[in-house]
Amino acid sequence: MWKDPKGWDTPGRDNAQRAAAFRYESFETEGMKLLYRHFVPQDGGKGLPLVLFLHGADVAGSDNESQLLHHDIGTLFAAEERQKEHPCHILAPQYPEGSHWGAAEMLRRLEALLDSVIAKEGCDPSRICLYGYSAGAIGLLELIRRRPHFYAAAIAICGAAEDRSLEELADTPLWFFHADDDRIVPSGARMSPAGQRRLLGSVPLCGSLKALGAKEIRLTLYPAGFMEKEYHLNPHCSWVPAGEDEEAWRWLFSAVRTAALHNV
Repeated sequence: MWKDPKGWDTPGRDNAQRAAAFRYESFETEGMKLLYRHFVPQDGGKGLPLVLFLHGADVAGSDNESQLLHHDIGTLFAAEERQKEHPCHILAPQYPEGSHWGAAEMLRRLEALLDSVIAKEGCDPSRICLYGYSAGAIGLLELIRRRPHFYAAAIAICGAAEDRSLEELADTPLWFFHADDDRIVPSGARMSPAGQRRLLGSVPLCGSLKALGAKEIRLTLYPAGFMEKEYHLNPHCSWVPAGEDEEAWRWLFSAVRTAALHNV
């Protein structure tokens, strides 16, 4: 079971109030329930973007709360000032212990959930965005591989991807955030724990995608020592400065998938 390492971040004092604005929901598909929270804008959100927020391994479980309460990452989208500037639906699912976002069955459930909510709520199908950290960033890259022309843009924080089928990622606008001295998910390349595949952290992944001709790839790499010096946090917690990056927020919500192939 995951234990938070030294220097882990804690949520701000307004986080619980923002989390309370998310509905408790569950979605059943393939005979299994996917627990999630759903933030709906005040006017109902017809025609607005949808953000799928994927949490990390530290909040896996079945309480349908930890994914919002343990950090103030997904709840930032629901902050009043954020909603005024970038109104949107927010989905924050939670995977159970023993699973992970990259599992094929979990990816299918996420896609079915997205399709259902987009149709039911009338979200703009050309502005479906992804935002995730650590295991969530790994998962969102797998989602993009499965539907290369579906998402408007994605922000992947301290994530990684297997060195395969990278061309399936090259057409989606991606912004990577990573600390160069992250030891939990390294920013460079390494072998998988089983030694079967090469895993690419944000630095080699961006380089590979640009070599494939990807035109909308960005990387914010925090230098070694930055997280500890500036935030007194474990280097893996690069979601903290990423969440403060106003340019990244504007970039994410300005994205429109004009050539999307939506199955909704």
